[in-house]
Amino acid sequence: MLDESPQIAHRASSSGSGRRTLLLGVALVVLVLVGTGVATWLGDLGTRPAAGPSETAPGVAGGATLVERGDPEERFRLPDRKLQGFDGAADVAVDTLRGSPSVINFWATWCAPCVKEMPALQQVAAEVEGRVAFLGVNVQDAPVNATSFAEQLGISYLMATDPRGAFWQEVGGFGMPTTLLVNSRGMVVYRHTGALEADELRELLRQRLGVRVDSAASGWRVG
Repeated sequence: MLDESPQIAHRASSSGSGRRTLLLGVALVVLVLVGTGVATWLGDLGTRPAAGPSETAPGVAGGATLVERGDPEERFRLPDRKLQGFDGAADVAVDTLRGSPSVINFWATWCAPCVKEMPALQQVAAEVEGRVAFLGVNVQDAPVNATSFAEQLGISYLMATDPRGAFWQEVGGFGMPTTLLVNSRGMVVYRHTGALEADELRELLRQRLGVRVDSAASGWRVG
């Protein structure tokens, strides 16, 4: 009778070697697939735009953006809303602005660009007084801060407040300050995000609302 022990041992050794080879092959395939996936992911990451200021959450102190996003020339009807009066004044019905061109500026004291542009807004508002209505809407601000600031600057145009930022968001605000140019029919014809200089605002009034401002003479004319 033949001794089968060596043959059995040989088969066992061959089987173990085969399993090790198979496992090694599977491991290599997995490593290749994982490596390819990581390379693809890194490649995609390199092509993705970095999160910029325009993606910052709006309405938060220090989170304002000067980057304009979307179509500033998109036209839409200004919503008929009643805003809370500023510093205890009577509420302001937005639809009362119709009948003349208007500028609506959303601002807050925690927004540095808003603070910077306010004197320019007051200057141009005085130059077109009676011909272009100005409305300043204070957004998500401490009333005592807003009142004190407006008094120090001598703001004379109409003011209102938007404590929760609801109206600001409704008109498509995404950065502070936001300025809307509205025609006499109540249609928003232009939306600007960021601080404005006096000359920039005068040019926007001319281009978008047909109002020409002679700053030297503090006069006006419609052309």
